[in-house]
Amino acid sequence: MPNASVPEPLPEEQEVLRLREIIAHNSDWLWEVDSQGRYTFCSEHSRQMLGYAPSEVLGKTPFDFMPAEEAARVGAIFAGIVAEQRPFAGLINRNLRADGRLVVLETSGVPLFDEQGSLIGYRGIDRDVTPAIGPLDRREVQLEALYAAASVALGLVDRQGILVNVNHALGQLLGGDATQLVGQPLLMPQLDLAQCLAELELGRSVADCELDWRERTYLLSIGAVRDLDQQILGMTLAFSDITEQRLMREALAQSNAQLAEANARLQALASEDFLTGLPNRRRFDEALLQEKARARREGRPLSLLMVDVDHFKVFNDHYGHQAGDECLRRIAVLLGQSLQRPGDQVCRYGGEEFAVILPDTDVHGARSVARDLCRQVFDAHLEHLASPLQRVTLSIGSASHDPDHPDNSVALGALLRVADLALYRAKQGGRNRLVQGGQEEPAAPH
Repeated sequence: MPNASVPEPLPEEQEVLRLREIIAHNSDWLWEVDSQGRYTFCSEHSRQMLGYAPSEVLGKTPFDFMPAEEAARVGAIFAGIVAEQRPFAGLINRNLRADGRLVVLETSGVPLFDEQGSLIGYRGIDRDVTPAIGPLDRREVQLEALYAAASVALGLVDRQGILVNVNHALGQLLGGDATQLVGQPLLMPQLDLAQCLAELELGRSVADCELDWRERTYLLSIGAVRDLDQQILGMTLAFSDITEQRLMREALAQSNAQLAEANARLQALASEDFLTGLPNRRRFDEALLQEKARARREGRPLSLLMVDVDHFKVFNDHYGHQAGDECLRRIAVLLGQSLQRPGDQVCRYGGEEFAVILPDTDVHGARSVARDLCRQVFDAHLEHLASPLQRVTLSIGSASHDPDHPDNSVALGALLRVADLALYRAKQGGRNRLVQGGQEEPAAPH
């Protein structure tokens, strides 16, 4: 039986096999793109170059693997090459690997045409030249990539305010393409670049400032760019979006203001009598201590009046507690209206008792004020049919400290006790009267 022989490959098949072997063992990355720049062929070396399998590369463009600024730069160059339908070589471009590392490729390619001579794409190779870049150049490349991809809006203007460099974030902030903004003046009415340059020329720093732009708030930092002779070539600009911080700051300020207002209200409530709105017993004790300390420190007179509404228990029994509350509110208003000086204070001491603090007032002044208080209430004709006088009246006990007249003076520490005792005597003596340190007199007409 004759031996079966293996047929020899045809010359065309041999050529294809040789090409596949060359591609498989080539250290460069071979590729083809269509007229739209999309990969239609990708050799296995895309794994070594970019960290992506060929299947992950097909259908994408070279610019999908570049930082935005680099894609704009290389895209502009490649557009010119395609427009002239010419081959190219040695096009250096920066790419981001799948692991985030930067790789620098040198790209060369030739145009592909169909039978009618129309451009249908490019075929070419990429070579990794990252190791050939020096340490300083590599650092520069890395910094440029970071600059382009930074979330902070970064830019550089010359002395005339013309944009020399714009990263992607600043392009978005200004509402344009970063590459197209280069060479254009920076138009921000809120920003006086000439004044900033003048400050830098004088050796001063430009303070960071907040700037509102298109419904956002930015913190702007400005620095000088100098040559080797320390002459200013331009300025760096960094816009940090602080809108959220501003909103939080405003919300915190509003909360603090509301808290302060609430605390003030609570403080007022803690020192205010709920029924009459006058300072309460607690506030009276504080005010009396303050005024006694001032009188002692300055050697000034001080008087205290203790005021009681006559026959008030009978008033409540006759008219009811609601009417009694209204009576106390009317008395509080009348007492307040009778005091003429800002420093005089009337407080609700408790029940139907009130206290009046009279700074810089001697025994004669206290007598005059007490008479006015009694007359004011008497003349108001507040009905009290259960009282002998058929109207509401007051009894007042007074005590005065007067360093200039020690014979008629009460020690500061005894003011409240003496005034309270004088009030007791006024009530025991028939009410509707004033008693001053043991001196008794009717306080209002009968």
